[in-house]
Amino acid sequence: MDDTSSSSNHNKITDESLNKMFSEMPAEQKEQLLAILTSKENSTVDNQDLLEKFVTLESLSSTPSALKESLPDDITEETLAKTLAQIDNSQQTLADEQSQLINVFTEMFEQFSNAEPCDDINELRVFGNSPSLFEALEGAGVSGLSVFKNTVSQETDELLHAAMTCQIAGLTKNSQYLFKLFLQQQFIDKNESYQSLQSDINIEKGIIEKAQSHSIKGQNTRHSKNRQRKEFALSLYAKKSFKNPKQATERLFPSINDFANKMHHPFTSDYQGFQTVYRWFLSANK
Repeated sequence: MDDTSSSSNHNKITDESLNKMFSEMPAEQKEQLLAILTSKENSTVDNQDLLEKFVTLESLSSTPSALKESLPDDITEETLAKTLAQIDNSQQTLADEQSQLINVFTEMFEQFSNAEPCDDINELRVFGNSPSLFEALEGAGVSGLSVFKNTVSQETDELLHAAMTCQIAGLTKNSQYLFKLFLQQQFIDKNESYQSLQSDINIEKGIIEKAQSHSIKGQNTRHSKNRQRKEFALSLYAKKSFKNPKQATERLFPSINDFANKMHHPFTSDYQGFQTVYRWFLSANK
């Protein structure tokens, strides 16, 4: 494997797991954001502090994960999760690196909480009812941020729009709650690369643990493999809270199904597998 390919696979841990808003932002957009933050026209917050936090975000999103040092030179996308599964606390390290970004974002947003709230209800209505956050900002005379319009998804735009509307109205508690939802969605729940990597590591860990356990017992029967599948499914179910067993099955079945296929003991069909896992989770709640 050449150096370029190796570097690409190493960086997958960081670049594909971190917020694409920054890791994939074109250089000219970053320069424009820096210009906005250093502009004297923006006097409602400490622009220098905002600038420093943006630089921190840029650094965090472009710096390789601390796990990179533990990866072999011949790592590939296909072997990444398996390798990480054998590194102590790898999943926690990935989660901690996500948290670092969330903390910096939170600090940036909280700086706006000291600004005087708008007491003109009509202005608030116009801002809050604008089709998008960027159109609302343009209407308020803040046009410089429109360059980032295509970087933010509609769902993200809606959450940030609602959060900023509450903030401008002086509804700080509501604003902070909405912003936390945005952070959770942007960095964790809807971060497909991060979720996929964590899920793949879970699968590989399950395979390693079950293989070790059953090699010691000398068991490799169909009955023991059924038990391994169920134990793996219940271990995932116990790691996180869900609204109900159905939601848990919808979110976890793809990982459980992959685990079953990798241990060469697949479900008869996706439908049969889904229903089986659902029954396991129902029983676990009793």
